[in-house]
Amino acid sequence: MLYVVGVGVCKGHLTRKAIELIKNADVVYGSKRALKLAEDYIVCEKRVMKYSDDEYRRIEKESKDKNVVILSTGDPMVSGLGTKFNGSIEPGISSVQVALVKLGVDLCDVVVVDAHAKKPENLNELLRFRHLLILADRKFDISIFGDRGVYLMENLCMENEKVVCDKAVGLEVRSDYTIVFVRR
Repeated sequence: MLYVVGVGVCKGHLTRKAIELIKNADVVYGSKRALKLAEDYIVCEKRVMKYSDDEYRRIEKESKDKNVVILSTGDPMVSGLGTKFNGSIEPGISSVQVALVKLGVDLCDVVVVDAHAKKPENLNELLRFRHLLILADRKFDISIFGDRGVYLMENLCMENEKVVCDKAVGLEVRSDYTIVFVRR
């Protein structure tokens, strides 16, 4: 059986069901960060995963004979691994949820945009309708928002977490684990 399990972004964000799935696995795959977040519950072989279609298909094949868990940081269905595999999904707490709690903003009031390794267009147009919450990496050009005030939230739940509120024109995204929040 194959399970894609969200491990959250902070230590202690695993659900009871996620812990049970991890403890009962024959093998656990994930990024170094995901494996670290779940390390207290892994009692079997763990493997750092390669991110390619060939690897995904190989893991699916392996799951026909074994109980396989794939760890996904945050929630597997929020810019995660949930769409890459044919398996059962166990949700987790995403960086989107952590950011919204810090901001005191409801999820229903934002448009979430994945800008990891992408250059989304018309972001300023989207601001006509809702606040923007952007999953960004170092390549994201935050200056497109000019003199508009933005929140730059880097490395949420990590030792080097940093949250800054300033005009976009003076900021730079320095981490691949960044959320940019722009009010409507």
